[in-house]
Amino acid sequence: MKHAVATAILSVTIAMLVGCGGGGQTIPMSIDLKNVPDPAPVRNAPRVAVVLFEDVRPDKTAIGRYQHYIETTVDRLVPTEGSAGGQITKFVVQYLKEAGFPVTLVQPGTQPTPDNADVIMTGEIESYWNEAVARLARTELSSKNRLRIKLTNLTDGSTTSTTVAGEAGSKVVTFDSSDLAQLDGEALAQSLARLLGDLKVVDRSLKPKPEG
Repeated sequence: MKHAVATAILSVTIAMLVGCGGGGQTIPMSIDLKNVPDPAPVRNAPRVAVVLFEDVRPDKTAIGRYQHYIETTVDRLVPTEGSAGGQITKFVVQYLKEAGFPVTLVQPGTQPTPDNADVIMTGEIESYWNEAVARLARTELSSKNRLRIKLTNLTDGSTTSTTVAGEAGSKVVTFDSSDLAQLDGEALAQSLARLLGDLKVVDRSLKPKPEG
């Protein structure tokens, strides 16, 4: 009899947990710009026209997920700016400004000229994902990105293409979306720091540094 009662209680408890899990929510998530480490200043930085980055990921609708401790509940994270392209481009523009570049944002199809820009930057978002997974007494956070970036120097028509990636992770006791937004900023800052670290200013252009 006791076994039957215990089994019934366990069955009800499981049913309640599954019922509470549901399909999760859709949560807008931004990138934390305030806590990103300051980029190294670039002297005599040329004017950069940043074209809205293109999102080439197979699934463009989400930028991450939050899996609750009850595994049936998974919240879907979407960009506050409306698209991953818009959100990352905004971050890129701000990061370059912090590094000392005069920056303008232009829409795809717009052609900057030497009168208003020295370098055109275009980019593709190959991967971009932010994740929070709740475990017993902790939540594990991770943020990853991979960007394909092309620079076109208007002074001589030369181009530089490169792929940069960033990754960050941490653990928190109580999850808050701001924790993941900060991690997202750190990972994207890694990518852009690597980009700028491989470039040098030459006559109002951005050129790759010599290898070795």
